[in-house]
Amino acid sequence: MTRALLPWALACALSVQAQELPTPSPAHEALTYEALLARASSDPVLLRLEADLAARHRQLAATGGILREAPTLTAEAGRRNGPGSTSTDKVAQVDAPLLLAPSVRSGARDSLDRAQGSLLALARAEARHRLRLAYLDAWLAEAQLGLRGSQITLTETWVRVAQARVDSGADPAYQADLVRGDLLRLRMDLGEAQRRASETWAALRALANLPPEPLPLAEPGTPTLPAPEGLSEAFQKSLMRRALADRNAADRTSFELDQALKTSRWSLKGSYASEGDERITRLGVAFRLPRPGEISAQNREKTTGRHALAREAESTAFQLESRFQTAFTRLRTFGDTSAARGFDAALKAVDTRLREGRERPSDALLLRRQLLEAESASFQRLREAHALAAELDLLTLGDAR
Repeated sequence: MTRALLPWALACALSVQAQELPTPSPAHEALTYEALLARASSDPVLLRLEADLAARHRQLAATGGILREAPTLTAEAGRRNGPGSTSTDKVAQVDAPLLLAPSVRSGARDSLDRAQGSLLALARAEARHRLRLAYLDAWLAEAQLGLRGSQITLTETWVRVAQARVDSGADPAYQADLVRGDLLRLRMDLGEAQRRASETWAALRALANLPPEPLPLAEPGTPTLPAPEGLSEAFQKSLMRRALADRNAADRTSFELDQALKTSRWSLKGSYASEGDERITRLGVAFRLPRPGEISAQNREKTTGRHALAREAESTAFQLESRFQTAFTRLRTFGDTSAARGFDAALKAVDTRLREGRERPSDALLLRRQLLEAESASFQRLREAHALAAELDLLTLGDAR
């Protein structure tokens, strides 16, 4: 009698569950990475670079030839009152600070001109790279959120199935409690997935013009990783390495120019005065005296600054080389790069066996958890494959002129 009533109880439980399922709302068109590129907003890192380059151009524009800065002109006039006569005195003065290091300025100008093109090209490529990674993170969070949501819906059905089995006497009461406990765990996981999806969408919105409410993102598709052959040579000739060398040269020459400006002490001075019937013209030089200890402090600043720039250049080059080697090693050991694999068929089989009474809820929960972890790992691996392809694309990108 118990076994005869079991299928009827399960059917009633599934019928109630089907009535409670919400009607799906119309879906928005999924956003692809190309669509996000069209919506890309101004990248803050690129804007900061443009501001820094503008500041350096302003520093260079303030000097010229043998002058440290533009000459200062002074004009004065005043009334002269004397016995039986009144006149106007006039004085004009000029002060021209000297740099006396024109080669330093020309070197800084040439290195900045060379660096500007490569640095801006690299900054634009890195902006696209950041957008691509933000898209992959947001898509992964969206996929994980959908996966958790579908599992909650399924587990809610299993609660009714397990309770029906307990009510019919087919299983002990703890089998239904196990399913309810697992449902609580899934709801906690769902809350974490919602938080992660919100954070990744906010990060994506910072780089593209998107609404506050998340829009569906298209699956990135099957990744295409490059062949290892020739990547090392491409990296050695890459835009990133050239931009790094250009930036180091620009930093070094800018530092030398800044030191030359600080240590400049000579000035040309001249004046012309009209005092009554007299005309006075003067021409001379001025020298700014150093304070005690100032010259030795300037020498220490110059020496330590040069060492710091050299060490920073070595460290940055080492980090870039290590970054490429890490990506190259991952490429050779990554393995299959097929698209994310779904486990719906396997999960449906477990669901069917549970409903038909051929699988106990405790065993079905274990199998479902393993399948859930496998599908989540499949999503994660797809994201990692695309991120690796993006990293290698950036590290081996050629000159962008």
